[in-house]
Parts: sequence; structure tokens; C-alpha cells
Amino acid sequence: MKLIRSVLLIGAATLVSGATAAAHTSYMLPSVFNTSEGRLVTVQCSFTEDFPTPEVAVKSEDYHVILPDGSRDAFDTRTDLRQLVVVENGLESDGTYRLTTGVRLGRKSTRALVDGEWVPVFGQNAEVPADATDVKTAQTETVADVYISKGAPTWDAISPMGRLAFVPKTHPNEIFSGEAFALSVTFDGAPMVGHNMSVYRSGGHYEEPQFGIEEMTDEDGEVSLTLDEPGVYMIMTRHRADAPNGAEPDERGCTPALAFEVLKKALELKHEGNSK
Repeated sequence: MKLIRSVLLIGAATLVSGATAAAHTSYMLPSVFNTSEGRLVTVQCSFTEDFPTPEVAVKSEDYHVILPDGSRDAFDTRTDLRQLVVVENGLESDGTYRLTTGVRLGRKSTRALVDGEWVPVFGQNAEVPADATDVKTAQTETVADVYISKGAPTWDAISPMGRLAFVPKTHPNEIFSGEAFALSVTFDGAPMVGHNMSVYRSGGHYEEPQFGIEEMTDEDGEVSLTLDEPGVYMIMTRHRADAPNGAEPDERGCTPALAFEVLKKALELKHEGNSK
């Protein structure tokens, strides 16, 4: 398989020491992000607290592929293991593919308002405190995505999915180190202003201090990230809100995650080639 060395970008972000853990965030990690002649991509899907170490398999009924023409299709194969799910899909057409877990509804939880503070009610047989003045139920809603491009990247497969969504302004398969990766965050289609998100890098836990970036959207719900180191990254964010009308829980805890690759700038690759 002959790979195209693409490049990723990311703007003014702050490196933080001991950034908050990715608290069981779902992710999709492909065998390749960009290819010129590849015929197949294999992807592992898991929940992790240390990207990209798999811990718990992502069980979803909505796994699917968005093809370069924007149409939806099922994965060619899927294998469910205890710590991860492995999916495969052919790359028959040129362009960008979106590989996704789809919208996954997960665990439910309960919290109670006691003395002005919300406290979790743990355990299958746990009882709500007698002095609670309010009770709310919630359910998680997660979406994990990754974009794969065969040949020149295209845009038809790129669109919001889920209530809380990342909307790339820079193509996810055209990101270069030291350059800006622009994207926005929306909730039910509206921009999320002043919303926090976290960025992790594969192998970042070996660094001292541990690698982690916290960034916030601007007044338009947009952010521009700049990452100087090539590698594989994941960006994620969370938001709790009222559940849609008719939903059983009172609230939804939404978490989208996008894995992407940051590669060396073209000039750096050219320089390395001339030095050999």
C-alpha cells in the first residue's frame, strides 16, 4: 500500500500539565488516514482513558460509513471483542470516507439535589436520599469519528452528526504540523460559544509533563488549533443538556470524539528527502 504523507494543523492552544484524563471516551483508530492506492482500511473502536489504549469495546447499533459521494453504507466486516471492535471497509472510490460509530446511547444515571448540591445516586439498588428536593436521570450519547481519504480529499462525507458535533473548517486529512486546524462546535445546530475541548496525542502519556491541550471556542463557536508535533491525535468534548422531547431520561450527556493525524509539513519532508 502506497501512502500519501498528508499533514495536519492546529492553532493557538495551551499545553497544560496533567490535563484531565479522557474519562472513557470512545474513539476510532484506522490503519491509515491517507492513501493513494489502498484498497482496504481496518479500524479499531474502543473506550479509553488513555488514548489510544483500548479498554472497553464500543457496542453500537449505528456503525456505518459515509462514502465519498455522501451516501451511507454498512461496514464490510465487523468483529466484536471484549476490549475493542474491529471493522473493515473497502476503498473502491477516490475521495474522503467518514467512518463512525454513529450515535450511541449508553449508560443511564441518576442524581439528586441535596442541600443545594447535585449528588450522584450510585448502585443498581441505590435509593434517592429522603431529603432530596429534586431528582434527574441522564443517559450518555457518544459519537466517535475518523476520516480517511483515498487520493485527493473531498468534502461530501463531512457533516455534523449527533446533537453535540465537531464541524471541520479545515479538511481533517489536510492538516500540517505548525499550521492551523480550524473547526467549530455545534449543539443542535447552534454554535457553542466559550465551550471547552481537550486534545490528546498517542504516546502523550510518556511525556513529562503528560501531553494535553485544553482549548475554548470563540464568540462564533469556532477554534483554531496548532500542533507542532506530527502524530495521531484525538479531540473530544462534553456537554450535558435536556434530553429531546419524548426521551425517557431527563438529560443527555453528549461526547463526540474525532481522531486525526498530524504529519510533517511538505517542506520538511522535501528537506529530509534531499538529505538522504
